[in-house]
Amino acid sequence: MNKEKYFVITFLVKLCIILLCRIDDMQDNSVLRRGIPTAHAVYGIPSTINAANYVHFEGLNRVQSLNQPDAMALCTGHLLELYHGQGMEIYWRDNHTCPSVKEYKEIAKKSKNRFRSMSTIQLDL
Repeated sequence: MNKEKYFVITFLVKLCIILLCRIDDMQDNSVLRRGIPTAHAVYGIPSTINAANYVHFEGLNRVQSLNQPDAMALCTGHLLELYHGQGMEIYWRDNHTCPSVKEYKEIAKKSKNRFRSMSTIQLDL
């Protein structure tokens, strides 16, 4: 595998984890993450959303620069599953609905656990 392409994919995964944490903190009204004030508590919600969106698109831009359609499709597919999972968690919380263990495990597999699988992507790069 080409080292530059590997580092681009790794960079995207790290950026997406940062993005997810910032958005998740806002959605959950968290004030601390691992004992440290959350970004939106320090910089405000508008700046945090803007920075998170910028990071998201910068990562996708870098994957697109690889000129590997499979890499772009894989990353966007993982991101779509992640946002679907996040949306289900918000729905359950806001509607005071407790998912079954099976439903929760399925969403967890499709959402946050996706980043673990993205970090071990093996593409023909």
